[in-house]
Amino acid sequence: MSELSSLFVKLKIKKENLDRFFAAPLTTPAVDKDWTSWWDSREMYSKAPLEKIPTGFQPTNGAVFQSLLDDKQTMSEVKQEAGMYYFVSVFFSENYYEILPMLAILKSIAGYMEEGDEGVAFIYDFFWGGQGVLAHMEITAGKAVLKETKHTSEINKALLTEANERIQHVLDNVPEDYND
Repeated sequence: MSELSSLFVKLKIKKENLDRFFAAPLTTPAVDKDWTSWWDSREMYSKAPLEKIPTGFQPTNGAVFQSLLDDKQTMSEVKQEAGMYYFVSVFFSENYYEILPMLAILKSIAGYMEEGDEGVAFIYDFFWGGQGVLAHMEITAGKAVLKETKHTSEINKALLTEANERIQHVLDNVPEDYND
């Protein structure tokens, strides 16, 4: 059985552009070379060709993030500080098919970024102590690229440390009513 992987998102983006992104409806991206190269690099059982990227069930990008924040079982947190937006979800997803809608949303934020804005997102095995990476994306103004990263050792060490610390912070501050 697969174990739930964690999601880490870090974005340098102006607040007004982030707000526009959150208010925007979900979009369905076209399957292009970036998607298929990443998909083909993934190892999974019963892998079918990537022909369509599914979208989430919420009406807006922001509603998707809010649904994770509202679901106590995901142990998600958002922080905005020093011009950066952070989102972590300790127990995000356990398989590639489930992460596709979020990757589509994260790719779409590139259209709301301006020159000099940048971001990164990755889904990896934090909680269970593994080193696997399901997805790794680098985002700049107008462009989001899925990397073929498979192991946490391939992620910038300082960035991985920051992600680990932010996720550990969420775990260290579990609300008393978590199991209610």
